[in-house]
Amino acid sequence: MILAVLRSIFDIDNVGNRWGVRILYLVTVVLNAAIHFNPWADTDFTPLESWAFEVYNMTEYDEAKYNTLLTTIPLSKGNLIYILTVLLGYLILIGSAYLYAAIFVRSFRKEKIASVKGDDPEVINYAIEHMPDKPIAPSKLFGRFLFLMLMTTIIALPLVFISFYFMFLALIGLPFLFTAPVAYLAGDKGLFPSIPYVVKLSRKYYFINMRSIALVLLAGLIVNFTVPLIANISLTAYYILNAAVTTWLWLSFARLAGIAYCTMKDFPIKGGKRPLAI
Repeated sequence: MILAVLRSIFDIDNVGNRWGVRILYLVTVVLNAAIHFNPWADTDFTPLESWAFEVYNMTEYDEAKYNTLLTTIPLSKGNLIYILTVLLGYLILIGSAYLYAAIFVRSFRKEKIASVKGDDPEVINYAIEHMPDKPIAPSKLFGRFLFLMLMTTIIALPLVFISFYFMFLALIGLPFLFTAPVAYLAGDKGLFPSIPYVVKLSRKYYFINMRSIALVLLAGLIVNFTVPLIANISLTAYYILNAAVTTWLWLSFARLAGIAYCTMKDFPIKGGKRPLAI
């Protein structure tokens, strides 16, 4: 059972046109690995660490010294470029995850249409035309994707700080909310109406979603512990491998969100019974 769930989540290549996903994966890996080979970026933050240590160890308040320290934060231009490129790398990962989830739902719904069979073409066309869930048009998807990325860029930093200070609440709420971007990209709801919509869908799937999310988080912990060991052998190999594995995990989480959303929407739990899904 667990092995089947793992395969379902982490088999990111198994969706629709495999080459589209492969290209998305390759481009994301290359862009994230390239961040670490940026000749203008400076990864040496030793002066900043010394500055932070000096501020932390101030035992007496000296206004002049304190003001001097605050106005002389030792961040070089190269440090700022590196920070900005790292943030850009996260946006690329988020964008790739959004695109993967959208591709998954479109593929799922196209397969539903293809499964409609019969001898009468008019009956088939009527069934397809009146299906409640149709694949979103690419032009509409593109517009929704751009708006979602804009909103993500605006709220990402405050959301990270809130999640950091309320980590427990963020983890508790994640199984309710992680499919909200999928509902929006699928064209089923607006961005903000998608939140209460997926909360309602997730109520009886909460612990199933929590289990699946925990598997992805566990894989992330294992990767964060093992992959850095490669840096002792080769930094170049570490940067490339880290980008490849990190991208794989992000797309796996996006796949999980897509699977969860399609399952909850098509197979709502009734009477305490649930289908074998995720």
